[in-house]
Amino acid sequence: MSAQLNSVPAEYSNAVIVDNYDLAFDPGDKLNGSLYFCTLRGTTANHAENWIAPLRAGALWSDTPHKTVPDEQRQAYKDGLIFVAAIAYRAGPEHVVIARFDHPKFPSDTKRWEAWVDFLDARHERAR
Repeated sequence: MSAQLNSVPAEYSNAVIVDNYDLAFDPGDKLNGSLYFCTLRGTTANHAENWIAPLRAGALWSDTPHKTVPDEQRQAYKDGLIFVAAIAYRAGPEHVVIARFDHPKFPSDTKRWEAWVDFLDARHERAR
């Protein structure tokens, strides 16, 4: 998948997100359970952090450094997560995605998801 805006998938699923994006998550805030900040695979870690820092400043991400899903666990994530929603935002010539999943042990929080969406919608343009 290229890093161009026209590479924004027409539809999202577990496989599309896990296969094409690096998934960052907040290990320090249970309200962010099963919510992921996604950058195209191979994008620098700084790119994700540049988007996560404002969420942190807005009290929507903990002070704990973000973690990413390692390659050897991608299949388990595809198999274990239940896709709920995803939204792409413009990031210069690229895009980033926020994704909401559910998992029996780590259910996502609707109010926190809505807070992420409201926060990012107020600051960034959706990619489609």
